Amino acid sequence: MRRPTFIANLLLALLALCFLAPMLWLALASVDAHASWSLNWPSLTLAHYRNVTRSDYLWSLGNTFLLALVATLVAVVPAIFGGYALSRRRIPMRDGLMVTILFLTGIPVGIMIIPVFQIFAHFGWLSLVPTGIFLGANSLPFALWLIKTAMDGVPREMEEAAQMERASLLQTIIHVVIPVSLPGIAAAAIFSFINAWGSFIVPLVLISDPDQVTGPLTIYGLIAAANVRYGDIAAFSIVYSLPVVLLYLLMSRSFSGGFLMGGAVKG
Repeated sequence: MRRPTFIANLLLALLALCFLAPMLWLALASVDAHASWSLNWPSLTLAHYRNVTRSDYLWSLGNTFLLALVATLVAVVPAIFGGYALSRRRIPMRDGLMVTILFLTGIPVGIMIIPVFQIFAHFGWLSLVPTGIFLGANSLPFALWLIKTAMDGVPREMEEAAQMERASLLQTIIHVVIPVSLPGIAAAAIFSFINAWGSFIVPLVLISDPDQVTGPLTIYGLIAAANVRYGDIAAFSIVYSLPVVLLYLLMSRSFSGGFLMGGAVKG
C-alpha cells in the first residue's frame, strides 16, 4: 500500500472512531447500573430503559412526533404543487427565483427566533402545532428545491398521455407526476421530519406549555439536573432515535429503484 493511501485510510479510521465512540457510550451506558461520562464495561441493568419508558417520557415522544408530522406536511404538500409549477410552467425570472429559494435554505433559524417569539406571544400561539407550522415553513425552501429537481426528470410524454385519457391536472399530478417523483418527495419528507424531530431551540422558545415538552427538551432536563442521570440520558437518547431509524427503513424503498417510470398509473 502506498504511503499517501495508508495515511488517508488511517485518518478516515480515526475519524470513524470519533463518531463511533459516542454511539458506543450510548449503548453501554444505557445498560450500565453505574453509568458515568466515561466509557466503561457495564454492570448490566434495564432500569434505565424502565425509567425512560414511563408515561411522561413517552408523552414527550408523542409531542415530538406530532411536531415533526405537522412540519413535514407543511413543508412537503405545498412543495409538491410549487415544485410542479416551477418545473412545468413558464414563470418570469424562474432561474433567479430558484437561486433565491436555494439561498433561503441556508438562513439559520436562530436569527428569526426572537421576532417569531414576539409574534407568537402576541397572538397566543406558543404551543405545539404553531411551532410545527413554523418549522415546516423553515424547511419549505429546501423541500421545494428538492421536489422541483425531482419533477424535472419526469418525461412530459407521460403527462401528455394522461391528458389524452382526459385526466385533469390534479389527477395528472397525483397519479403520474408524484409516483415518478417519489424519491425526491421522500427525501424532502425525511429532511423535514428529521429537521423538526431534532429541533431544540425552537420548541424551547416557542412552546410554553409544560405538557407539550418535546424529546430534546426532555434530554436537556436530564442533563441540567443537579445529579446528572447518565444512564437515563443514554437510554432515552436511543429510544428517541428509534423513530427516525424506522422512518429511514420505511422510506428507503422509495430510493432503492431511483426514478422508475413504472410508478405512474393512468389517470
